[in-house]
Amino acid sequence: MFPFTIWSSLRFMRMKGKESFVSLITVISITGVAVGVMALMVVMSVMSGFDRELKEKFLGIYGNVVITSSSLIYNYPEKAGAIKEVPRVTAVAPFIAGQVIIRARNRALGVNLRGIDQALEVGVSKLGDYISQGSLDLEDDGIVLGAQFARICHLRVGDKVIVISPGEGLLPGAAGSERKKLTVTGIFKSGMAQYDMELAYVSLETAQELFDLGIGFNGLSIKIDDVEYAHAVRNQIAEIFTRPRYNVRSWMELNAPLFSAIQVEKNLMFIIVMMITVVAALNIASTLIVSVKEKTKTIGIFKALGATEGRIRNIFTLQGVLIGLFGTLIGCGAGLILIAQINRVADFISSNFGIEVFPPDVYYFDSIPARINIGETAIIVGCALLISILASLYPAWKAARMEPVDALRYE
Repeated sequence: MFPFTIWSSLRFMRMKGKESFVSLITVISITGVAVGVMALMVVMSVMSGFDRELKEKFLGIYGNVVITSSSLIYNYPEKAGAIKEVPRVTAVAPFIAGQVIIRARNRALGVNLRGIDQALEVGVSKLGDYISQGSLDLEDDGIVLGAQFARICHLRVGDKVIVISPGEGLLPGAAGSERKKLTVTGIFKSGMAQYDMELAYVSLETAQELFDLGIGFNGLSIKIDDVEYAHAVRNQIAEIFTRPRYNVRSWMELNAPLFSAIQVEKNLMFIIVMMITVVAALNIASTLIVSVKEKTKTIGIFKALGATEGRIRNIFTLQGVLIGLFGTLIGCGAGLILIAQINRVADFISSNFGIEVFPPDVYYFDSIPARINIGETAIIVGCALLISILASLYPAWKAARMEPVDALRYE
């Protein structure tokens, strides 16, 4: 048998007859809390997924620590040997980075070209795992393009493209402009639209010919065993490769403004969407105030029979908690379903209403990244319940302060 407080709270929530209006307000309050919790879960999961995917894609393409130079770097074995003596460093690979123009099928587009040693590159990035067509074969004038670029230019594995270097001044050590006809040997799809559109890979030797660098290169990518130690490793490497010639940066420094902006936006979105739950909580307060008015006679009877102020207060506080709890549980369930189907929902909206919810050219990714964070979900649930409790305190206090004689006289 339910204790008196719980039984009374549930009884007050199941009003009938002329009091059914209060019951309707209760349903609306539960719906409001559910919508607030659902919206907050979806927004925070998308923001968390965006942050995580951005980090994974960046670390999948670039190294955990990157060294660039204002002049050409030579003697890779010596440089790599010095870097590998630093604790936590697991792999080092040279690269050449510069901008070129690729002509294909009467179209000319600019891309960021990276010359790599494919045998060493697979140790510092996930480029090999991203190959969706063909292979990471850069020998014999091969080139690997991004899926977005290949789609726009209607390119397939085996097609020929002309790569034109920009000439002097855009790359340290580069001489005049060069052009080469290359064969598409592979197409990669990282899942990040910007990379799939703007990056292309050739062998280190091909890049050296295009930019006329001789046997030099202009950067080193470094992989470590734990990305959280990237800044510490960066500091140790910076003691070996000193400024002003060398610039040593961790992956966090390379993208500091972007990741900071994401965190600020995430915090702001939490506050803004939480306002929905606050509005729902005000509805809970109004529901309980009406309930106290409607149950004035019942409260008087309870107090006349010996119910204490604390028990009366607990009845109405529990009623607010139950409204918040039901709304939170429904909101969590709906939120989990929507998060799991969020890309299907976005596709449905796009196909039926012509509204592109998540355009890849704006948000980097070709699909909506959603990730449920247990800690954030617990905070959302806790905040929703806390707001519901706070909303019920005043009506519960008013009910507890009611005198039995005045309550019965009122009826």
